[in-house]
Amino acid sequence: MQRIGSYIAASMVIMAVVTGVIWAIRVQPAGAPGLQTAGPYKFKALPVGADGPLRECVVCHSVEPGGPLRVGPPLHGIVGARKARADWFGYSPALRKAEGHWTEADLDKFLTSPSKFLPGTSKTVIGISDAKERADIIAALKNAP
Repeated sequence: MQRIGSYIAASMVIMAVVTGVIWAIRVQPAGAPGLQTAGPYKFKALPVGADGPLRECVVCHSVEPGGPLRVGPPLHGIVGARKARADWFGYSPALRKAEGHWTEADLDKFLTSPSKFLPGTSKTVIGISDAKERADIIAALKNAP
């Protein structure tokens, strides 16, 4: 059983990388938020949030206004925003069908277990079991400049 779990985890990582590569090379509409249109993409040594509660989020998401595109959609202003808000981003069909706005309660449930909150999501993170850690992440997202 442990070997099967390892295979599943490895396949999820591979799926995330392939999805990110496919997403990164497809043509984005002009003016898409955070789109780097001039010059080569430059990685910052420490992205915004890399030393706080968002340290794990910034691996895949930008959290600053107009931040660079990454594998996941930008999270700046997500609290209170419409689910699947960026029409130009390649959300999973499950998230595209989700209705409403990202409330703090919804974000808490999603961060606890993305696949239970939104079956069919493409988010490959298993979830965050620590309630304080989730609350800190949501507070950081809510209070981001």
